Amino acid sequence: MDSVAAALPMGAGRSPLVLASTSIVGLLLVILFYFVQKRKRPRKAIVPPDGIFDLELLGLFNGKTGPIFMGVCGKVVNVSSSENIKVGEGYGRLWAGKDATYALAVLSLKPEDANKLDFTLKQFTDEQRTALAGWYKHFTARYPVVGRLREYDGWDFSDIEKEAEKQRPFGLKEESAEAKPEPSSEEPVMLRAGDKVKLQGLEDENLNGKVGVLRSLVASTGKFAIELDGDDGTVQVKPSNILKV
Repeated sequence: MDSVAAALPMGAGRSPLVLASTSIVGLLLVILFYFVQKRKRPRKAIVPPDGIFDLELLGLFNGKTGPIFMGVCGKVVNVSSSENIKVGEGYGRLWAGKDATYALAVLSLKPEDANKLDFTLKQFTDEQRTALAGWYKHFTARYPVVGRLREYDGWDFSDIEKEAEKQRPFGLKEESAEAKPEPSSEEPVMLRAGDKVKLQGLEDENLNGKVGVLRSLVASTGKFAIELDGDDGTVQVKPSNILKV
């Protein structure tokens, strides 16, 4: 009897149910391993064929893992050729691989205002909408539009686009060849209309150190209009030439 049992092939005594269960468990483990490994693999900075980005994918186009893209009013633009948006510095530190819609509308240079989505266009003032239209015209006219952001599906930017038609493109630092270097010791700060600011780094030494109130972003020039204290009038300066006080 023992010799007969020994002659039986291995597994001959197992029921079909046990064998099926073992096979299913093995298959599930293989599938689980596949998905775990897939999640570990970082997404590549590849422009999707349909041109539809989400914020996670846009984040890969930061100049390190891909070219420099940024979002504005639901559009994704390739700003790699911009001399003003460099990896890890200035505007590049703020907006490379990010959506800048809210930040551009409210004149914010604060990092947390990039990729901000908890807002509506209705909450912006007329001045802010005009400023946003100016930036929209600047980026979409000067740089290639490579896609759109899924997070803005359902948003209506038609009024911004119509206002942008009246604008002409402007640069962040059009006089870059003659401009003073942006102070590296200062971290980006929130700038809004009504803020008290001090002028710095200007060619006109008589203006350096003067204090005034930020009134608006002049869309046609990309500069801030500053009303100086003491009836000294109003001047237009670049973002790098003002310090919040």
